[in-house]
Amino acid sequence: MILPKEHDDAMLVKRRHGTDAFWCGTLLGGCGNILTVRICHRSVSHFAHRPGDRCVRRFTGENSGDHLYLRRGVRRWLETCGLDHRLEPSKQTDGDWTYLDAFLPAPGLKLRFYCPYAGSSLPRAAVDFALSGGYDEVLLGEHTPTPRELCARRGYALRLRMVSKRNDGLLQRRVQIGTELPGGRVTWQDLDACWVTSAGLMTPAARQAAPPGTPVARYRQKAPYRPEPQGSTADGARHQRRPATPATPATPVQKAAFVVRDYLEYCAAHGETTTWRDLAKITGLDLHTFAPSRCRTLLSMVDAATRPTEPLLSALIRRDNGHALPYFRDHARSLGRLVPGGHAGDEWCAQQTRRLFSAHQGSPQGGDRKRQETIRRDTARMKRLLATAHELLDFAGEEDRRKLTNAIEQARSWEKQWREAGRRGVAYRAWKAQGQQRELSKRITALEQSVQRGDTLLRELRRHLVTVAHRRGTVTVSDLFGPQGSVATRLPPTGLLRTLVRAEGKVTDDVPILSALITTQAGGPPPEARDILARLGFIRPVSDQVLAIVWRQEQQRAWAAHGTPPTEMPPRRIPRASATRRS
Repeated sequence: MILPKEHDDAMLVKRRHGTDAFWCGTLLGGCGNILTVRICHRSVSHFAHRPGDRCVRRFTGENSGDHLYLRRGVRRWLETCGLDHRLEPSKQTDGDWTYLDAFLPAPGLKLRFYCPYAGSSLPRAAVDFALSGGYDEVLLGEHTPTPRELCARRGYALRLRMVSKRNDGLLQRRVQIGTELPGGRVTWQDLDACWVTSAGLMTPAARQAAPPGTPVARYRQKAPYRPEPQGSTADGARHQRRPATPATPATPVQKAAFVVRDYLEYCAAHGETTTWRDLAKITGLDLHTFAPSRCRTLLSMVDAATRPTEPLLSALIRRDNGHALPYFRDHARSLGRLVPGGHAGDEWCAQQTRRLFSAHQGSPQGGDRKRQETIRRDTARMKRLLATAHELLDFAGEEDRRKLTNAIEQARSWEKQWREAGRRGVAYRAWKAQGQQRELSKRITALEQSVQRGDTLLRELRRHLVTVAHRRGTVTVSDLFGPQGSVATRLPPTGLLRTLVRAEGKVTDDVPILSALITTQAGGPPPEARDILARLGFIRPVSDQVLAIVWRQEQQRAWAAHGTPPTEMPPRRIPRASATRRS
């Protein structure tokens, strides 16, 4: 709870709770020790630790307990909606509660509420997760930057914030949901004004902006709502505050049921069936070795959210020979379906499959072409980065080479997984694309950073040569690379010739050859001078006299181009080689 700062309001709270004790909440990052109430006239009233207590709580503002208020508000809202649910608060950073997951088995939905105080500190992670499509609904924090494609996907994006409200002298926090429309305008409404549909969370403002075909009707759970046991008190006994009981973690089979249902919807959208072996690889459980009774238990969880008039998703799970599961009919009858016997039963199973294909045609799971097109573009971009990274391996320093190698291996690993996903069918690749898009972005970012670091030596070499040209001087190889070298302590493994040609880049008629600033101790061209000119597309001078003239002329061109102020460069004295000769 929050102690009011004003004297009169704080006294009202103290009288209301009488001799009740207050503790430093461990769920808020506190120490768990008892607190005293300080009622002040001239200063702010507050809770205080006893002398000698050491508390490690980092945040003490009114929003430090928003994850608790959020959980209570969402639980009460779902109870009002009459929906069975399971809530799981999770941490993504050390000590900070980041988001609240809500699992609704009846409509088969997964919702994620990002705590507002964490939404601004983890904007990239929250946005990446929202774009991945892993959950049916993701509500971002109030100040989390929203990418344009998130609103463009369905016409709006949902946000979350906590606001303070004073009730009978007590300060309380309540949940508000914001509907952000294209253009950045956000409409805020209390969570009680929102409802759950068969596809996610809906607000009055979102209903007006939703594109045609979006489910907007309130979802009604068929089975009676089973509230969580809250405990009871004796008649006339004073209500005792008890510590909150953490949510029971989901079992591996329960988690697998969510994954299997999600994947089966993708199979239906793409007109494919699957087997227990494929599902075992997806869920990480040996489903193909389960006894029939355990398989039927899992199928009951998968089909629990299916309406009586809808086909059963478990009809898409087949044996290795393509036939229906031997216990599928008994499973369907246990759910109240009228399944005929004999050949008519086989036709009924096949009809369930056809109905699933027809019902999910054009569903969001099937309309993932945009996501896969984005992955194809990013994959092509990653291939270009890989080619650049391989070229830079010979020029990078030892530490940068190690990071480049690691980034290349990670990118190759992603490419292998993506190819394997394609071999297992269109539905599997579409389902895998939900998480692979975010993984691909991480690989590309790591590769870009490694490429930038791998190019450090070349950029430093070019910068130093420009500085030498600015001073109208020359430099030797030992001045650049060596124990006292200004660029590196030793030459890259590829050698001086390839390093200089790579650092030069594309040399046009109005660009001087900076490598001409490198001379021997006697001031003449280095031994690699002829090869440098040939690699840059010029003819190879035959005599040493001509080479010295060309080298001196390029030095003067570099001094003129990078002097202060720059002056007109003298003409270049060496022609370019013909295409035939260069080849």
